Amino acid sequence: MKVRRGIAALCLVIGVGLTAGGCSMPFKFLVAVWIGEDGKPVAEIRPCEGDRAYVLALKGRPVADPATAGTPSGPVPDALKETFWQVGHRDGVTSAVFPLFSPPASWQVRTRGPQELRPGYRYSLDFRTVEGREMKYDAGARFTAEDLATLKPGEVWDGGAVTRKEFEKRAEESC
Repeated sequence: MKVRRGIAALCLVIGVGLTAGGCSMPFKFLVAVWIGEDGKPVAEIRPCEGDRAYVLALKGRPVADPATAGTPSGPVPDALKETFWQVGHRDGVTSAVFPLFSPPASWQVRTRGPQELRPGYRYSLDFRTVEGREMKYDAGARFTAEDLATLKPGEVWDGGAVTRKEFEKRAEESC
């Protein structure tokens, strides 16, 4: 009896481990951000051919300043300074290049917080794709204003500085 319980427990642990390990979706480099000619941030999303981007969102939070955290007056709560927008379009969106803080109106975007690139903030622009009822893959880029300021002409940020041509090649290879 004890042996069967031990075997059953071991099978449960292995099964949970395999399930949790097998659930992570692939990540693809299909998002790039850069500073446009007008000095404002621009983004590109490139779902693989035939795919649509769902759960497309920009999030930006101030990097915590340990010097002011917990002081008597205290810093402004992050929730009040957080940058956020999310696409509400239920059919998802296809590939697009757009001003980072002004996505197309047809996307039905909901916003919160400052809609501008700010020093000292860490941003992420992410999306997911869906096939049937299953999530297919994630894509995104994490960046700061300081990261984008280091870009040379012709470079984009997709998690690191790369040329536009390298980003396009990487995106094609990801798909």
